[in-house]
Amino acid sequence: MSFSSISLAIVMLSVVAGATWLTVTVRSWALRRNALVQPSERCSHSIPTPHGGGIAIAAISILLGILFSILDWVPDASMLAFIALGFVMLALGVWDDFGDVSAKFRLVLHFVVTVIGLWSVPKLPVLSVFGYTIDASSAFVLWPLLILAWVWLINLYNFMDGIDGLAAVQAIVLFGGMALNFWFMGEVRWSWMSAFMLATVLGFAILNWPPAKIFMGDGGSGFLGFVIGFLMLLSASQTNVSLWSWIILLTLFVADASVTLITRILTGQNPLQAHNLHAYQKLSRRCGRHLPVTLGYGAFMLFALVLRWTPSVGQPEGAVKL
Repeated sequence: MSFSSISLAIVMLSVVAGATWLTVTVRSWALRRNALVQPSERCSHSIPTPHGGGIAIAAISILLGILFSILDWVPDASMLAFIALGFVMLALGVWDDFGDVSAKFRLVLHFVVTVIGLWSVPKLPVLSVFGYTIDASSAFVLWPLLILAWVWLINLYNFMDGIDGLAAVQAIVLFGGMALNFWFMGEVRWSWMSAFMLATVLGFAILNWPPAKIFMGDGGSGFLGFVIGFLMLLSASQTNVSLWSWIILLTLFVADASVTLITRILTGQNPLQAHNLHAYQKLSRRCGRHLPVTLGYGAFMLFALVLRWTPSVGQPEGAVKL
């Protein structure tokens, strides 16, 4: 089944509207229930604010997964896993947002989800670094590395959702950049899928833009980390676009979260304890506002969008391909 570009564009606009409406609905519910994030010394906000807006991102994305399956754009088994595991990540995030989930239980479930997700990808991408190539589907020694990387992506996306608009801007630039990348590489279906994901986040971002009227919460940040990892692996196995295209656009998020974690471990701090020591948090305190930092990170990501052509187009001699 296929649709015209005009039909898909209409669907995309409907996705933006639907995500915005659902975010407004969640915000109204949170205000009625007094489900507010209170300011504390470990957060970067000064006024009580509703949270859980990421539920809209997750719910619309799961519906999109059903659409992608109907359109036969991706393997049925992979999309079934996307929908089922996405729902698990949404449920876990909502439970964590409005209830009490232990860090250990959450981490164990992240590992379970990523193992199943990795298994559902029909053909894992070929890993090639400095001319040395390994087929990841037959080199099981790489599975633990891929699983650890995916679990870290889920958690770092949660860590980086600490100031208004930042996590949403990262997702918008990422999916927008990948939509362009897929389009120019002739992968039209994947271009539209990325555009639909962009539309989902954009609908939420309207209310999350500084000063935020609602926060994303774990229901959105953990879900986005899962979805990005899933689409990275699936697209690299189904198209001629390499993982490096995704990784380059995630560079700043990965660097900020990873350097902060390593620094805290080396200085004897508890890595599971909440804190406000990320670079973006320090910058927001220095600026006194969130908007300059969000815009600055967004500008860097746009610069990375230009760089992403290096490993994915033409594969110049000596380039590192993953």
